[in-house]
Amino acid sequence: MKPKLRRNIALALVGVTLIGWPLSALTWASGEPQFVLGLSWLAITLTCCDIAATTDVRAEQEGA
Repeated sequence: MKPKLRRNIALALVGVTLIGWPLSALTWASGEPQFVLGLSWLAITLTCCDIAATTDVRAEQEGA
């Protein structure tokens, strides 16, 4: 997968998680413990941020 496409997908998923987090807290997962729900969404969000941040490093290493 090309680095730019991978980065764009990761950034799009960051947006999806930031919308999905409060949406799930207010709708289908409102009965769940909010702290645990928040940690779960935060883990996904941080993973997407990590993928977006490391695509540049990966592209540089492949090109070297």
